[in-house]
Amino acid sequence: MKRSTIRKRSAVFVAAAVLILLQGCASLAPDKREATLETAASLDGFNPAGLWLYEDKLVTGEVDLDEQGNGSYPWEEGFFVTEAWSDGTWRGTWHQPGNNREGGFELRLTDDFTFAFGRWWYTRIGENTAPDKPGGKFTLTRF
Repeated sequence: MKRSTIRKRSAVFVAAAVLILLQGCASLAPDKREATLETAASLDGFNPAGLWLYEDKLVTGEVDLDEQGNGSYPWEEGFFVTEAWSDGTWRGTWHQPGNNREGGFELRLTDDFTFAFGRWWYTRIGENTAPDKPGGKFTLTRF
């Protein structure tokens, strides 16, 4: 066999092997949102999973969160969705299908990640997507 033929076949074999390896790695890659939150969690040392005590001016209750900071609470079938956390700030949305309301929240975490304080606000009440109700202050304390 000619050297040029051997070189061409070797190049094709190497290219095919690289493509197979890349496809295998791509199938192992996690969801992009998951990777972002995992990176943020490992950088901050923060894992929100577990029970938290929610307290505001009128309501006290438990919030059960997973490792991504998403979870539920019993009031009006409510649930939290974490969108980001960095530099001690925790941001996300809350949803209450039971009374057809939703909004956002922003919390500041203590250095030991056992307590967070901040505010919540409405983004929707029923069909009204520009509610004039302001929301309020609240805290989360890890059990």
